[in-house]
Amino acid sequence: MDNIYIFGHKNPDTDSICGALAYENLKKKLGFNNYIAARLGEVNKETMYALEYFDLKAPILLKDLKPTVSDLTLTKGVVAYETDTLKNTLGKIISKVGRSIPVVDEKERLIGIVSISDIVPYLEMTSKSLFKDLNTPFQNIVKELDAKIVLGEYSNEIIEGNVYLLSDIVDKNITLSRKDILITEYNDNVLEMCSANNCCIIFCNCENKELQIDKSYGGVILQTYYNVYESIKLIGYSVPIKTMVKKDSLEYFVTYETIDDVKNNMLTSKHRRFPVVDELGFIKGTISRSNLININKKKAILVDHNEKNQSIEGIDEAEIVEVIDHHRVANVQTISPLYFRTEPLGCTCTIIAKMYEENNIPISKKIAGIMLSAIISDTLLFRSPTCTDEDKRIAKKLSNIAKVNIQKYGMKLITAGSSINEEKPETIIRKDMKKFTFGNYKVMIAQINTGDFVGFYEIFDDIMNVMNEMCKKEDFDLAVLMITDIVVGGTEILSVGKARWIAENAFNIRKEDIGIFLPNVFSRKKQIVPMLMNAAQL
Repeated sequence: MDNIYIFGHKNPDTDSICGALAYENLKKKLGFNNYIAARLGEVNKETMYALEYFDLKAPILLKDLKPTVSDLTLTKGVVAYETDTLKNTLGKIISKVGRSIPVVDEKERLIGIVSISDIVPYLEMTSKSLFKDLNTPFQNIVKELDAKIVLGEYSNEIIEGNVYLLSDIVDKNITLSRKDILITEYNDNVLEMCSANNCCIIFCNCENKELQIDKSYGGVILQTYYNVYESIKLIGYSVPIKTMVKKDSLEYFVTYETIDDVKNNMLTSKHRRFPVVDELGFIKGTISRSNLININKKKAILVDHNEKNQSIEGIDEAEIVEVIDHHRVANVQTISPLYFRTEPLGCTCTIIAKMYEENNIPISKKIAGIMLSAIISDTLLFRSPTCTDEDKRIAKKLSNIAKVNIQKYGMKLITAGSSINEEKPETIIRKDMKKFTFGNYKVMIAQINTGDFVGFYEIFDDIMNVMNEMCKKEDFDLAVLMITDIVVGGTEILSVGKARWIAENAFNIRKEDIGIFLPNVFSRKKQIVPMLMNAAQL
């Protein structure tokens, strides 16, 4: 069963992280174990405080959803081993599509590839030392000739001598050694001729013959029903393929490689079929261009967002199966129907907690604690205009389960993420940054919740420089930073960019002013985004 990843937006906040964990838990309580909570970025200090307080680990980090080799339906490949004979290997190649097969070690790890063209030169016995040179096991010959060992035992598992015909001995006056092999028709003179060296003798054309063998002969004697010509041909097939395996410039793919990379490599390769291995090198199958037609798309559930530019890289190539959100509906398009649940509430975790209720699933103390943390964070302890009576009802229920005082725990949670003196300016801005498109204008809006205004203004110049630099590098027309303090009771608005006039018109900022403080403004979604959208249309 395919994994289904649950995750929030980039630069995740407490709602994104805790929502993914809580929804994963709900799915598993309902009997679905293939749902996996994930995150698209680092966990901020506020969220980490909540996770550590309720003894939970952050979800896995997901870098992208681009289809990879692991998403393909691989061809279950036939493989060869270095010890396989020519005959065995040829049979494997012929039994499948293609002219080559992967070669693996005894643990099924890829070590090379062998093709018909690599094998053909060895199909004939081109030299007397061929079997010795290729480290051919003696038993390969016995098996290939369907031979019977009549006498003796070969001195080594691997053939150590040359292979001769009787004509070689007679015509060239060759002296054999004990390690050599002689192939001949049976006659009485052969044993006498070889008695001095006790070489291995293969008597051919001996079907149903009872050989009269002198038991005093010191070598090995075999008999086969094949004739000499057939025997020579067959033992040529018995050599192992070890030395024929191509190991240099081996072209293969690893399961984590993207389909885009695979396509590019295939276009520049002379091969048509390629081995596939996992990260440890174990063979998983083979692929060709035809395998790229049907890709098993990765499956995803989006929580706390539904805009593609706020989501993971590769979301266009994934299958979105659910959306659970409390923001405006934006530009997510899907090929097939999906479960889409969005409610005008202050927090995604409020929706998820309601789903626990609807399914009569008990909520544990830990899960209640992190969902409560998300509601406190997103509603700024119920001060945000996005907060509803339903958020408050669910928060009270969760606080009872988690056994915490909402006000006391809430202040500790928010202040845990408020210190900024140890963070880099770009980290501060990107911690909770979202991208928007207002007509023809590309806009970035970041928000930080802090009680450390003194620390912020110590790095004010650096913050402004980074915002200007981001506008240039990422082509933002407008960059807005919200510095929100629930104790002071409002938000300082900073804005830069060639379309700064949008922010000026939206919030009555004078051109000469660096920013403006907006009392009782806490919500990006409800109090900042709508104002900027309207101003951009003027």
